[in-house]
Amino acid sequence: MMTNSVAPQPAPEGGVPPRGGAAAPEPRLIYVDALRVAALAGVFVVHVCEVFNPADEWHITNAVRAPWAGALAALMAPWIMPLFFVLSGAATWYSLRTRGSGVFIRERVNRLLLPLVVGTLLFVPPQVYLERRLRGQFSGSFVQFIPHFFQGIYPQGNLSWHHLWFLAHLFAYSVIALPLFRYWQTAAGELKMQRLARLSGSSIGLLALALPLVLERELLWGLFPERHMLSTDWANHALLLVAFVYGFVLAGAPTLGAAIDRYWKGLAAAGAALSCLLAALVWAGALPSRLPPPYSPSYLVFWTLYAVDAWACMVAVLGAGRRWLRVENRAIAVGRANGFAWYVVHQPVIVALAYVIVQWPARVGVGVKFTVLFASSLAGTLALAQLLRHVPGLARILGYRARA
Repeated sequence: MMTNSVAPQPAPEGGVPPRGGAAAPEPRLIYVDALRVAALAGVFVVHVCEVFNPADEWHITNAVRAPWAGALAALMAPWIMPLFFVLSGAATWYSLRTRGSGVFIRERVNRLLLPLVVGTLLFVPPQVYLERRLRGQFSGSFVQFIPHFFQGIYPQGNLSWHHLWFLAHLFAYSVIALPLFRYWQTAAGELKMQRLARLSGSSIGLLALALPLVLERELLWGLFPERHMLSTDWANHALLLVAFVYGFVLAGAPTLGAAIDRYWKGLAAAGAALSCLLAALVWAGALPSRLPPPYSPSYLVFWTLYAVDAWACMVAVLGAGRRWLRVENRAIAVGRANGFAWYVVHQPVIVALAYVIVQWPARVGVGVKFTVLFASSLAGTLALAQLLRHVPGLARILGYRARA
């Protein structure tokens, strides 16, 4: 989710040199880093809401739920994770300008697969253990639970990568899309990419980029109900892979960025309206419990509006970022340095604190619990990431560069 963006620099031997030589980083790369941190903040809010969301069964849940928590999560659900893949696609364009394919794949292994494996072994077992304890499915100590972590696939079993699924998906998409990206960086391929991007030059053309998202949701959601499984989650794969490719084009083809700059405010209004409608339906309990049956007319309408909402909100956030987040500052620098670690540790912290808070007496209201959980989880995430950056070996896995 939070891979560091890469500034152009001289290409390694066998790599693809940057056009026009080794230029200074483009100012618009700053907004990619800024939006990545802002999106992480959104994911943090969603995960805190999940503890009190009546429309979902998360890892740790409160006995009393609040419709507003479900509605708040629903406001970001269609677009927050696709946005991460758009931003990752943009960073990939910059990375491939200065790296050969072999170097790029090795970096993906070090920055995605290695953290996935280490993070799964260190940060996921405590989450599963606390969930099993709270639900009365395990009564022993954490040390006694560790061997059981490898028994079966979650949720029926215990083995899971939980929130680290993003790393697995991003690695897979990076490998799958690499031949296409390399082609688009040749003279002939770049010309074709620019022509494709020019189709988005009008407001209708920009909105038309939602069409692949609409079609994949309508066609695949009803066929593949499994979520967050690398081998079966084809509905989300299609959406997230398209978002990843869009991000690459956004960085490589100025026409798409110019269209976003011109029309993002109109799509922001459409996205806000559709998001409010979705949140209202979740608040009222109509979703997701009464999601239309697959391939019915109402099913097609729902997923059309959902996908359009996702794309409109992504364009709105990208447009706002490109407009207002173009100047480097201390907050962006801190987020760039710490964001990956924040992502890796935030959910274990939320789960651990929620395990304690949801067991408070019933007289403590949802609002109080939410506030305490939000504040304590935020402080805990920042503190744990800061602590782990001083652990040799683990610091590099969490994205911290060695001090000079």
